[in-house]
Amino acid sequence: KIMKRLKCDLSPELTTCLKLADSIRPDCCVVRDRIPYDAQCFMRDISRDLNKLYKRHEKTFVKSKRLMELAMPLHPKGRFVPKCACPFKKTIEIIPADYPSNTRTEQLALPTVRRLLHRRKHAMAIGDKIGESILNRWLRYSYMSLYSRLANMQPLKKPQKKKKPSAKDKKRHAAYIEKLSKAKVAQEPPAPERKAGDFSERRMKKLARPKVIEVVEKPDWELTPGMKSYVASDRIKTMAEPVHRPDVHTNEEPEKVSPTALKYKPSARIKEMSQPLAKNDATLAGDLKEDPFSISPNALKYKPSSRIKELAEPKEFENTHIRENPFAISPAALKAKASPRLIELAKPKGS
Repeated sequence: KIMKRLKCDLSPELTTCLKLADSIRPDCCVVRDRIPYDAQCFMRDISRDLNKLYKRHEKTFVKSKRLMELAMPLHPKGRFVPKCACPFKKTIEIIPADYPSNTRTEQLALPTVRRLLHRRKHAMAIGDKIGESILNRWLRYSYMSLYSRLANMQPLKKPQKKKKPSAKDKKRHAAYIEKLSKAKVAQEPPAPERKAGDFSERRMKKLARPKVIEVVEKPDWELTPGMKSYVASDRIKTMAEPVHRPDVHTNEEPEKVSPTALKYKPSARIKEMSQPLAKNDATLAGDLKEDPFSISPNALKYKPSSRIKELAEPKEFENTHIRENPFAISPAALKAKASPRLIELAKPKGS
Protein backbone atom coordinates (compact mmCIF):
# COMPACT_ATOMS: atom_id res chain seq x y z
CA LYS A 1 0.00 0.00 0.00
CA ILE A 2 1.35 3.41 -1.00
CA MET A 3 1.33 5.98 1.81
CA LYS A 4 0.14 9.42 0.81
CA ARG A 5 1.00 12.71 2.43
CA LEU A 6 1.73 16.32 1.62
CA LYS A 7 4.88 17.02 -0.30
CA CYS A 8 5.58 19.97 1.95
CA ASP A 9 5.31 17.76 5.04
CA LEU A 10 8.81 16.97 6.33
CA SER A 11 7.82 14.95 9.37
CA PRO A 12 9.65 11.64 9.89
CA GLU A 13 6.39 9.85 10.59
CA LEU A 14 2.90 10.34 9.19
CA THR A 15 0.34 11.95 11.46
CA THR A 16 -3.20 10.74 11.92
CA CYS A 17 -4.73 13.42 9.73
CA LEU A 18 -2.53 12.46 6.76
CA LYS A 19 -3.66 8.81 6.72
CA LEU A 20 -7.04 9.67 5.23
CA ALA A 21 -8.10 8.76 1.71
CA ASP A 22 -7.37 10.87 -1.36
CA SER A 23 -11.05 11.76 -1.70
CA ILE A 24 -10.85 13.77 1.51
CA ARG A 25 -7.68 15.67 0.49
CA PRO A 26 -7.63 15.70 -3.32
CA ASP A 27 -5.06 18.50 -3.50
CA CYS A 28 -2.27 16.25 -2.23
CA CYS A 29 0.17 14.37 -4.43
CA VAL A 30 1.72 10.95 -4.00
CA VAL A 31 5.13 10.80 -2.39
CA ARG A 32 6.87 7.50 -3.04
CA ASP A 33 10.35 8.25 -1.67
CA ARG A 34 10.28 9.34 1.94
CA ILE A 35 12.71 11.98 3.17
CA PRO A 36 15.26 10.29 5.40
CA TYR A 37 15.23 11.13 9.08
CA ASP A 38 18.83 12.39 9.22
CA ALA A 39 18.59 14.70 6.23
CA GLN A 40 21.50 17.04 5.69
CA CYS A 41 19.26 20.09 5.49
CA PHE A 42 18.15 19.61 9.11
CA MET A 43 20.13 19.74 12.27
CA ARG A 44 20.00 16.72 14.51
CA ASP A 45 18.59 18.53 17.51
CA ILE A 46 15.74 20.13 15.51
CA SER A 47 14.80 16.78 13.94
CA ARG A 48 14.83 15.13 17.35
CA ASP A 49 12.60 17.87 18.78
CA LEU A 50 10.18 17.48 15.86
CA ASN A 51 10.02 13.75 16.46
CA LYS A 52 9.21 14.34 20.14
CA LEU A 53 6.55 16.86 19.18
CA TYR A 54 4.84 14.45 16.78
CA LYS A 55 4.93 11.67 19.35
CA ARG A 56 3.28 13.90 21.91
CA HIS A 57 0.71 14.89 19.29
CA GLU A 58 -0.13 11.24 18.62
CA LYS A 59 -0.56 10.52 22.31
CA THR A 60 -2.85 13.46 22.97
CA PHE A 61 -4.90 13.17 19.77
CA VAL A 62 -8.04 10.99 19.56
CA LYS A 63 -7.52 8.47 16.78
CA SER A 64 -11.02 8.31 15.35
CA LYS A 65 -11.73 8.47 11.63
CA ARG A 66 -15.16 9.95 12.16
CA LEU A 67 -13.82 12.72 14.37
CA MET A 68 -11.14 13.49 11.81
CA GLU A 69 -13.73 13.75 9.05
CA LEU A 70 -15.86 16.08 11.16
CA ALA A 71 -12.81 18.19 11.95
CA MET A 72 -12.18 18.96 8.29
CA PRO A 73 -13.64 22.36 7.21
CA LEU A 74 -16.54 22.33 4.76
CA HIS A 75 -15.18 25.26 2.77
CA PRO A 76 -11.38 25.03 2.88
CA LYS A 77 -10.83 28.47 1.45
CA GLY A 78 -9.77 30.11 4.62
CA ARG A 79 -6.80 32.32 5.08
CA PHE A 80 -4.76 29.91 7.12
CA VAL A 81 -5.56 26.59 5.37
CA PRO A 82 -2.28 25.07 4.04
CA LYS A 83 -2.10 24.22 0.38
CA CYS A 84 -0.07 21.60 -1.38
CA ALA A 85 3.13 22.74 -3.06
CA CYS A 86 2.45 20.82 -6.29
CA PRO A 87 0.75 23.68 -8.24
CA PHE A 88 3.67 26.02 -7.56
CA LYS A 89 6.31 26.27 -10.27
CA LYS A 90 9.20 27.11 -7.95
CA THR A 91 10.70 24.56 -5.64
CA ILE A 92 10.23 24.79 -1.90
CA GLU A 93 13.04 26.70 -0.19
CA ILE A 94 14.06 25.10 3.07
CA ILE A 95 14.99 27.78 5.63
CA PRO A 96 17.27 26.64 8.45
CA ALA A 97 15.95 26.89 11.98
CA ASP A 98 18.90 28.99 13.18
CA TYR A 99 18.25 31.78 10.74
CA PRO A 100 20.23 34.86 11.83
CA SER A 101 18.09 37.80 12.91
CA ASN A 102 19.82 40.94 11.78
CA THR A 103 17.08 43.50 11.52
CA ARG A 104 16.20 45.80 14.39
CA THR A 105 12.53 44.76 14.40
CA GLU A 106 13.33 41.05 14.71
CA GLN A 107 15.80 41.61 17.51
CA LEU A 108 13.41 43.88 19.40
CA ALA A 109 10.67 41.23 19.03
CA LEU A 110 12.73 38.62 20.85
CA PRO A 111 11.50 37.83 24.38
CA THR A 112 13.57 39.13 27.26
CA VAL A 113 16.04 36.84 28.96
CA ARG A 114 14.30 37.23 32.32
CA ARG A 115 10.95 35.98 30.99
CA LEU A 116 12.55 33.09 29.12
CA LEU A 117 14.43 32.00 32.22
CA HIS A 118 11.23 32.12 34.26
CA ARG A 119 9.32 30.02 31.70
CA ARG A 120 12.18 27.54 31.36
CA LYS A 121 12.20 27.10 35.12
CA HIS A 122 8.48 26.29 34.99
CA ALA A 123 9.01 23.85 32.09
CA MET A 124 11.77 22.08 34.01
CA ALA A 125 9.52 21.86 37.08
CA ILE A 126 6.69 20.14 35.18
CA GLY A 127 9.09 17.93 33.19
CA ASP A 128 8.38 19.39 29.72
CA LYS A 129 11.50 18.42 27.76
CA ILE A 130 10.31 19.79 24.41
CA GLY A 131 9.33 23.13 25.89
CA GLU A 132 12.68 23.29 27.66
CA SER A 133 14.60 22.71 24.41
CA ILE A 134 12.54 25.36 22.59
CA LEU A 135 13.13 27.85 25.37
CA ASN A 136 16.85 27.05 25.30
CA ARG A 137 16.94 27.93 21.61
CA TRP A 138 15.10 31.21 22.25
CA LEU A 139 17.49 31.96 25.09
CA ARG A 140 20.41 31.51 22.73
CA TYR A 141 18.83 33.95 20.27
CA SER A 142 18.07 36.49 22.99
CA TYR A 143 21.56 36.26 24.49
CA MET A 144 23.23 36.79 21.11
CA SER A 145 21.04 39.73 20.05
CA LEU A 146 22.50 43.19 19.68
CA TYR A 147 20.51 44.68 22.56
CA SER A 148 21.52 41.91 24.96
CA ARG A 149 25.14 42.56 24.04
CA LEU A 150 24.69 46.27 24.68
CA ALA A 151 23.11 45.50 28.06
CA ASN A 152 25.96 43.04 28.79
CA MET A 153 23.60 40.18 29.57
CA GLN A 154 25.57 37.23 30.90
CA PRO A 155 24.42 33.59 30.86
CA LEU A 156 23.64 31.96 34.14
CA LYS A 157 26.42 30.16 35.94
CA LYS A 158 26.03 27.00 37.87
CA PRO A 159 26.07 27.85 41.57
CA GLN A 160 29.00 26.48 43.47
CA LYS A 161 28.22 23.98 46.15
CA LYS A 162 29.16 25.05 49.63
CA LYS A 163 31.71 22.92 51.33
CA LYS A 164 30.58 21.13 54.43
CA PRO A 165 32.20 22.63 57.51
CA SER A 166 34.71 20.41 59.24
CA ALA A 167 34.73 19.64 62.96
CA LYS A 168 37.41 22.28 63.50
CA ASP A 169 35.34 24.95 61.70
CA LYS A 170 32.24 24.02 63.70
CA LYS A 171 34.18 24.31 66.95
CA ARG A 172 35.59 27.72 65.98
CA HIS A 173 32.13 28.95 64.95
CA ALA A 174 30.60 27.75 68.24
CA ALA A 175 33.29 29.62 70.20
CA TYR A 176 32.59 32.77 68.15
CA ILE A 177 28.83 32.51 68.80
CA GLU A 178 29.46 32.00 72.51
CA LYS A 179 31.67 35.08 72.57
CA LEU A 180 28.98 37.17 70.88
CA SER A 181 26.29 35.93 73.26
CA LYS A 182 28.06 37.32 76.33
CA ALA A 183 26.86 40.67 77.66
CA LYS A 184 29.15 43.64 77.26
CA VAL A 185 30.84 44.91 80.42
CA ALA A 186 30.88 48.67 80.89
CA GLN A 187 34.41 50.03 81.02
CA GLU A 188 35.46 51.93 84.13
CA PRO A 189 36.76 55.46 83.66
CA PRO A 190 40.56 55.71 83.79
CA ALA A 191 42.12 56.89 87.05
CA PRO A 192 43.33 60.52 87.03
CA GLU A 193 47.06 61.05 86.73
CA ARG A 194 47.21 63.38 89.78
CA LYS A 195 45.04 64.08 92.76
CA ALA A 196 43.02 67.21 93.43
CA GLY A 197 45.27 70.11 94.44
CA ASP A 198 48.44 68.63 92.93
CA PHE A 199 50.19 70.23 90.00
CA SER A 200 52.59 69.07 87.39
CA GLU A 201 56.11 70.33 87.98
CA ARG A 202 57.01 70.03 84.33
CA ARG A 203 53.92 72.03 83.35
CA MET A 204 54.75 74.81 85.82
CA LYS A 205 58.34 75.06 84.53
CA LYS A 206 57.04 75.34 80.99
CA LEU A 207 54.64 78.14 81.97
CA ALA A 208 57.39 79.97 83.92
CA ARG A 209 59.57 80.42 80.87
CA PRO A 210 59.49 83.95 79.42
CA LYS A 211 57.70 84.42 76.18
CA VAL A 212 60.04 84.72 73.24
CA ILE A 213 59.03 87.48 70.86
CA GLU A 214 60.64 87.32 67.48
CA VAL A 215 61.24 90.74 66.04
CA VAL A 216 61.22 90.74 62.27
CA GLU A 217 63.59 93.44 61.13
CA LYS A 218 63.25 94.77 57.64
CA PRO A 219 66.51 94.94 55.71
CA ASP A 220 67.88 98.37 54.93
CA TRP A 221 67.08 99.67 51.51
CA GLU A 222 70.02 99.82 49.17
CA LEU A 223 70.49 100.63 45.53
CA THR A 224 71.31 97.42 43.72
CA PRO A 225 73.20 97.22 40.40
CA GLY A 226 70.03 95.92 38.74
CA MET A 227 68.20 99.11 39.72
CA LYS A 228 70.97 101.24 38.25
CA SER A 229 70.82 99.55 34.86
CA TYR A 230 67.01 99.17 34.74
CA VAL A 231 65.30 100.55 31.65
CA ALA A 232 61.53 101.01 31.78
CA SER A 233 59.52 99.42 28.97
CA ASP A 234 57.02 101.27 26.79
CA ARG A 235 54.13 99.68 28.69
CA ILE A 236 55.48 100.91 32.05
CA LYS A 237 55.93 104.41 30.64
CA THR A 238 52.37 104.41 29.29
CA MET A 239 50.95 103.32 32.65
CA ALA A 240 53.05 105.92 34.50
CA GLU A 241 51.52 108.83 32.61
CA PRO A 242 48.63 110.60 34.41
CA VAL A 243 45.13 110.19 33.05
CA HIS A 244 43.76 113.34 31.44
CA ARG A 245 39.99 113.49 31.64
CA PRO A 246 38.28 116.36 29.83
CA ASP A 247 35.96 118.46 32.01
CA VAL A 248 32.74 118.44 30.03
CA HIS A 249 30.89 120.51 32.65
CA THR A 250 33.12 123.58 32.27
CA ASN A 251 31.51 126.31 30.20
CA GLU A 252 34.02 128.34 28.25
CA GLU A 253 31.72 131.40 28.03
CA PRO A 254 29.58 131.44 31.20
CA GLU A 255 27.97 134.83 30.39
CA LYS A 256 26.78 133.80 26.95
CA VAL A 257 23.09 132.90 26.65
CA SER A 258 22.24 129.99 24.42
CA PRO A 259 20.13 130.67 21.29
CA THR A 260 17.49 128.21 22.50
CA ALA A 261 16.96 130.21 25.71
CA LEU A 262 16.59 133.42 23.70
CA LYS A 263 13.85 131.91 21.54
CA TYR A 264 11.98 130.36 24.49
CA LYS A 265 8.37 131.44 25.03
CA PRO A 266 6.92 130.70 28.50
CA SER A 267 3.56 129.02 28.76
CA ALA A 268 0.54 130.38 30.61
CA ARG A 269 1.24 128.07 33.56
CA ILE A 270 4.83 129.30 33.87
CA LYS A 271 3.64 132.91 33.81
CA GLU A 272 1.06 132.15 36.50
CA MET A 273 3.64 130.51 38.76
CA SER A 274 6.13 133.36 38.28
CA GLN A 275 3.72 135.93 39.78
CA PRO A 276 4.45 136.89 43.46
CA LEU A 277 2.02 135.83 46.18
CA ALA A 278 -0.77 138.36 46.72
CA LYS A 279 -1.31 139.50 50.34
CA ASN A 280 -4.63 140.95 51.44
CA ASP A 281 -5.24 143.53 54.20
CA ALA A 282 -6.09 140.94 56.86
CA THR A 283 -2.81 139.12 56.34
CA LEU A 284 -0.81 142.33 56.40
CA ALA A 285 -2.53 143.47 59.63
CA GLY A 286 -1.60 140.24 61.41
CA ASP A 287 2.04 140.35 60.31
CA LEU A 288 2.73 143.99 61.18
CA LYS A 289 2.31 145.27 64.77
CA GLU A 290 2.37 148.86 65.97
CA ASP A 291 4.58 148.07 69.00
CA PRO A 292 6.47 144.80 68.50
CA PHE A 293 7.88 144.95 72.11
CA SER A 294 4.52 145.25 73.85
CA ILE A 295 3.22 142.37 76.03
CA SER A 296 -0.20 140.97 75.38
CA PRO A 297 -2.86 141.33 78.15
CA ASN A 298 -3.28 137.56 78.39
CA ALA A 299 0.42 137.11 79.16
CA LEU A 300 0.16 139.68 81.99
CA LYS A 301 -2.75 137.80 83.58
CA TYR A 302 -0.99 134.38 83.42
CA LYS A 303 -0.19 132.66 86.75
CA PRO A 304 2.58 130.02 86.57
CA SER A 305 2.06 126.65 88.27
CA SER A 306 4.37 125.10 90.85
CA ARG A 307 5.83 122.78 88.20
CA ILE A 308 6.67 125.72 85.95
CA LYS A 309 8.34 127.51 88.87
CA GLU A 310 10.33 124.37 89.71
CA LEU A 311 11.53 124.04 86.13
CA ALA A 312 12.37 127.75 85.95
CA GLU A 313 14.83 127.59 88.85
CA PRO A 314 18.49 127.11 87.80
CA LYS A 315 19.96 123.66 88.46
CA GLU A 316 23.02 123.45 90.71
CA PHE A 317 25.76 121.06 89.64
CA GLU A 318 28.30 119.80 92.19
CA ASN A 319 31.85 119.85 90.88
CA THR A 320 33.49 116.74 92.34
CA HIS A 321 36.82 117.37 90.63
CA ILE A 322 37.71 120.42 92.72
CA ARG A 323 39.27 119.51 96.08
CA GLU A 324 39.31 121.74 99.14
CA ASN A 325 43.11 121.60 99.37
CA PRO A 326 44.46 120.79 95.93
CA PHE A 327 48.07 120.63 97.23
CA ALA A 328 47.38 118.05 99.97
CA ILE A 329 48.87 114.54 99.52
CA SER A 330 46.70 111.54 100.32
CA PRO A 331 47.84 109.07 103.05
CA ALA A 332 47.81 106.20 100.52
CA ALA A 333 50.28 108.09 98.33
CA LEU A 334 52.60 108.63 101.32
CA LYS A 335 52.62 104.91 102.14
CA ALA A 336 53.09 103.75 98.53
CA LYS A 337 56.37 102.16 97.44
CA ALA A 338 57.59 102.70 93.92
CA SER A 339 58.13 99.58 91.81
CA PRO A 340 61.27 99.12 89.69
CA ARG A 341 59.18 99.79 86.62
CA LEU A 342 57.96 103.15 88.02
CA ILE A 343 61.51 104.11 88.99
CA GLU A 344 62.62 103.27 85.47
CA LEU A 345 59.83 105.36 83.96
CA ALA A 346 60.56 108.27 86.36
CA LYS A 347 64.08 108.69 85.04
CA PRO A 348 64.55 111.46 82.50
CA LYS A 349 64.58 110.39 78.90
CA GLY A 350 68.04 109.72 77.51
CA SER A 351 69.72 109.12 80.89
